[in-house]
Amino acid sequence: MKRALIFLGVFALCGSLAVPATAGEQGWHLRVFAAGIDPDLDETIENGDGDDIRVTSGTDLGIGASLEYQFTDLLGIDVGGFSGSPDVELSADIPGYGVLSVRDAMSTQVLTLDLNFHVTPNSPSFDVYLGAGLAYLWYGDLHYDGPEVAEPLSFRTDNDLGWTAKANVAIALGKTSDWTAFGGLRYIWSNLEGTEADDPNAGSESFSFNIFSFSVGIGYSF
Repeated sequence: MKRALIFLGVFALCGSLAVPATAGEQGWHLRVFAAGIDPDLDETIENGDGDDIRVTSGTDLGIGASLEYQFTDLLGIDVGGFSGSPDVELSADIPGYGVLSVRDAMSTQVLTLDLNFHVTPNSPSFDVYLGAGLAYLWYGDLHYDGPEVAEPLSFRTDNDLGWTAKANVAIALGKTSDWTAFGGLRYIWSNLEGTEADDPNAGSESFSFNIFSFSVGIGYSF
């Protein structure tokens, strides 16, 4: 939550300081990038017998791409996506055994639809743009096996629709070049819901699965 508040603060500050001027480059912008994925999952499942299970997530580096149509000097519609496989770890402090943990990489694919606001349309070298919109997330199922567990565990996961906000800066690779290098930050508000696959009587568990992502890549305008 703290990370989200910091990000939104920077987002709001950039928007308040930006004073759009006269001209911007309309048209299509194709971008490909590396995407860091850092979910904030850290929840505890209470068993009632003292063997509570902590559920946490790791980070991963994935890839992504987006295509924006900038229809005015200031506004554009951006469709993109990225994917990665952050770990989801289950751990428990078992009396007499200590902390036992198992982990599995969960396939995570994100499709985004943003409205972009280009705040420096008069600059020949820099394109600072903010965006907000929707994010649809596909989660892969989780499978845990190994000497740490008495028998394999599998969990089905449900897809989710969430909100997203971002801030990006692109730098032209030459005064008249159609190529840019860019970097950006994105935050996605989403949930992760899972059900134990081998237990028909098991209820589902829902967790906050907000994702902080950074991206670095190249773009081409046409």
